[in-house]
Parts: sequence; C-alpha cells; structure tokens
Amino acid sequence: MMSLVIGVVTKRLAHSSNPGLRALIGCKPIQYSFFDGNLKIPLLDSLGFREIYSNGIFSGGNNLHEETRVCKIGVFRAVSTEAMSSEKVLEDEEDEEEEQYSQGSTVGLYKRISLLGDTKRSAVEVLEGWIREGRRVKKAEIKRMAKGLRKFYRYKHALEIFEWMGNKFPFSSGERAIHLDLIAKVHGISSAENYFADLPVIEKNHQTYSAILNCYVKERNIEKSEATMEKMKYLGFANNPLPYNEMMTLYMNMEQFEKVPLVIQGMKKNGISLDAYSYSIWMKSYAALSHMDRVEGVLNELECDDNIDPDWNIYSTVASIYIKAQVLEKAESALKELEKKMIDEEVKTKRKYRVAYDHLISLYGSLGNKDEVYRIWQSYELAFPISTNRSYICLVSSLVRMGDLEGAETFVKKWLSVKSFDDIRVTNVLLGAYTRQGCFQKAEVLLEHIMKNGGKPNASTWEILAEGYIQSEQVHKAMEAMTRSLSVRQNHWQPKSGNVLEILGSFEKQGDVKSAEEFFKTLRGVKLVSTEIYNSLLRTYLRVGKVPSRILKIMMEDNVSPDEETDILLKQTNES
Repeated sequence: MMSLVIGVVTKRLAHSSNPGLRALIGCKPIQYSFFDGNLKIPLLDSLGFREIYSNGIFSGGNNLHEETRVCKIGVFRAVSTEAMSSEKVLEDEEDEEEEQYSQGSTVGLYKRISLLGDTKRSAVEVLEGWIREGRRVKKAEIKRMAKGLRKFYRYKHALEIFEWMGNKFPFSSGERAIHLDLIAKVHGISSAENYFADLPVIEKNHQTYSAILNCYVKERNIEKSEATMEKMKYLGFANNPLPYNEMMTLYMNMEQFEKVPLVIQGMKKNGISLDAYSYSIWMKSYAALSHMDRVEGVLNELECDDNIDPDWNIYSTVASIYIKAQVLEKAESALKELEKKMIDEEVKTKRKYRVAYDHLISLYGSLGNKDEVYRIWQSYELAFPISTNRSYICLVSSLVRMGDLEGAETFVKKWLSVKSFDDIRVTNVLLGAYTRQGCFQKAEVLLEHIMKNGGKPNASTWEILAEGYIQSEQVHKAMEAMTRSLSVRQNHWQPKSGNVLEILGSFEKQGDVKSAEEFFKTLRGVKLVSTEIYNSLLRTYLRVGKVPSRILKIMMEDNVSPDEETDILLKQTNES
C-alpha cells in the first residue's frame, strides 16, 4: 500500500501542469544559506523520516458528493465566492512572489505533510523535522503548501503551518485575511470574529473585512453580512465587485433571488463595474425567478460590456440556465459558444482546460445528446493522454442520466483497467444506476470486485446500496448497508434522514422492536438521533404494547428535545 500511495503522488506530480514540479521528481534537496527572507537552521543530527501513512489527501473521497457538484451542473445549486475572497488573496500574492522551484525546494516537505492522514498529528512537527535535517523553508513556499492543503480540505494542517509562518515572518494584510479564513474553518466563526476584533485598526482593511464578510456569507448569517457590507461601504472598502458578489451569493443561497438585481442596481449607482461573476449570478437570479427574457437581456449587456471578455464559464452558466428551463435550442447555441470560447482560450494561452470539457460532457448529458457526449470525450482524450477520476465521473454520470447503461459499464470497465481503485466515486455512479433499476446482483458483483481489488467503499457507497434495498423492501439488508455506511463515514458525513426514517418506518409497520432497537442503538452510537427518530421508536413500542423505560432521560442525555407528538406517544405507551 505504501508504494502504491507514493506512486500515486509521484504520478500526479509528474503530470502536473507546473514544469517545476515535474522537474523535481526524484531530485535531492540541498542546503542554502540565510538571506533575503530565507530561513536557515544549523544542521543537526538527522532525526530520520517519519512514517508516511497512506490515507492522506491523495487517497480520494475527501468530498463524498463531489460528483454532484462537478457533474450535475444546475442553475439552483449553492454557489460560493470563497475562491474570490481569501483564496484570491492567496493567489494574487503568490503571483507576485512566484518563482521556479529548484533543487532543495519543499516538494518533499509538502508530500510528507499532505500524507499525514490523522489531523491529530502535527504538521508543524513534520515542518520542523524537515528543517532539522538541514533544509530551508521560504515564506512563499509555505503559502503554496497552505494553498494545496486547503484545496484538499486539510484546513487544520494548513492553519498549523500558516501560524508557524506567522511566527517566523511578518504577516501582510492579505495573509491576515487568509489566516482569518482558516481560523473560521478550523475553530468556527466565533474564533474568527475574535481574531478580527483583535486586529490593529490599520489591519482592518478591505482584505480582512472581505474575509470576515465571506465567513458570514458561508454561515448564511444575513444580519451580520449586511451589517459588515454597510460598514465596508462607510469605510470606502466596497469599491470593487467582490463584496457585492458575496452578498449576491448569500441571497442566492438563501433563495432571496429578488434581492440580487437590487445589489446590481447598487453597484451601478455607486460606479462599481460588474465582473463576469456579477453577470453570471445576476442571470441565475432571473432564471430562479423564471424571468427568461431578462436572462437574455443580461447576456446581451454582458456581451456589449467592453470591460468583460466572456469566457467559456459564462456560456456554461447560460447553457445550464436554458437546460433547466427546457429552452433547448438556446441551450445548444450556448454550448456551441462555450466550445468555441474554450478553443479560443486554448489557442491564446497554449494550455488545455480540462474542466471545460467536463462541463461540456455534463451539459450535453443533461440535454440527452449522446452523440455530442461521445464526441467531446474523444476530443478530451486527444487533449489529455491521462484522464482524471473527475472526468470519468462526469462521463459516466452523463451516460447514466441518458439511460446509456451499456456505455457507462464500458467506461467503468476501462477506468478499472487503468486506475488503482483509488476513487470509489466513479463506481458509485454505476452502483447507483444498478440499484435504482433493481439490478442488485450486478451491484453486489461490482462491489465485491472493487473490494477484492483493494478498493474501499465509502459511506455513500453503502448508502446507495441501502437506498436500493429500501426501494425493493429488503429492509434488513438496507439496515445492514446503512450500518456499514455509518461505520466508515468521514468528514462529518451524515446519511439522508429520509433513508433512516424509511428503515425505522418499516420496522414500525412490522412491529419489529428488536430490529428497531438495534438500528436505534447504531444511530445513537454515532450521535445521529433526533426527535423524529425517537418518535418512530415510540410508535414501534406502541404497536406491540411495550412500555419504554427511561426514554425521556435518554433523550436529555442525547440533547434531543421532545415535541408534542412525543408527549402523546409516551402517554399512550404508558397507558397501554
């Protein structure tokens, strides 16, 4: 397993678009002196390398529902401007400080930290061990590592090395904003608020205000977001599209679509130029309000805006809007424009845009245009000799949505033949198709093949299987699969409440107290009980005339509040 993981890491670095990273594979680090902001620690006795675990950021499955985000491109999905706030600060400053990696750089250090699977293990210990081996660390390299860790949701380790950097080098205002964002992700919004409050007045600038606004937007706290926005306007910090985009994101996520055009009016009144994201979310708001004529009006205004050069992303948004509204002819036109823009950008920048191909495949799949899906995939394979798991997820998801199960099976088999079962999400798509069609034998054979070859089903895998068993009324098999999903869940994953209640409801109808109690015990063990779940258990007791003991006390221990139905059920069970 160890050699496999290191091989995966090396392969991904070797195929990176960054030539510096590719050149570094296999290079030996060398020592440097202290100068121009570089940190050098005198060489100490080597402490040796720490054991590298195999469940780090390259193991896949960090976001169990990424296939939903990547492949089911829709108008009404939740939108985030995080990439335009604290993340953009990081990217902007790195653009200024970017330099080619050379021998002795920190690629090896990043590999060590990224492969720390357990967040209880300290990234700082690894970092300082690297320095004790006689190697140096640059501030810009620490920032790049933090960016990489954040990309893979490794916020705790990113925060640790970022704070270590802050103790060695002075923070810029942009770095303060990144620090605030990481604190919010790791320790919560209250800690981020305290950090912001303690900043010196001079460091409470447009960057740190934008960061705290972004935190409130992600918390969906309208009151604090609006108050922060007004303060930014008063201080003169709302002089660019970013904070306005944040507010529009919030209103979209809260389904207050009618407020988005009002924000646009405010931007125009205050002389703030709209950027591509402003136009995009403006169109989405009108689509959500079913004002398709106004969507087209915004698109026309965008295309006439001399400050904006619409890229393929814009036409992806337009296509998804028209697909959702079933305006199929205009959707086809938008997709043709998307592809044209993608090709133009490839010629201009001399690089390929893998994610643009993913969008085309997914959108044509939503249109049901199988020929175009296969055509774009052929172009994709010519552009990229190595296909990513994400692209396979997009392709297989599109084929499944179009009912082309045979095609989906063909490409999953191809993926299994060239990949190392390192991303269960690809096969989860096909597994879901099998269970929805009642093909349980195929689903079980596929799952057995995956596990036999070293694949690791995640929580979603088992829940997909459970959903199929629920639909076919195989409730005990559903409970077994759901129990397995709970045993492997990660990153605060939770099952769909409907699936849990369906299983309990079946036991309730059957009067199967033993199974209901067994499943309830499993849910309680992972702290996933609710008033509804307790009430279902009480209804099961009532059906067989069993009197529950200590039920209210147990609810209090679980911080679950009884409701009116609970009181009625308790009274009925005690009277029975």
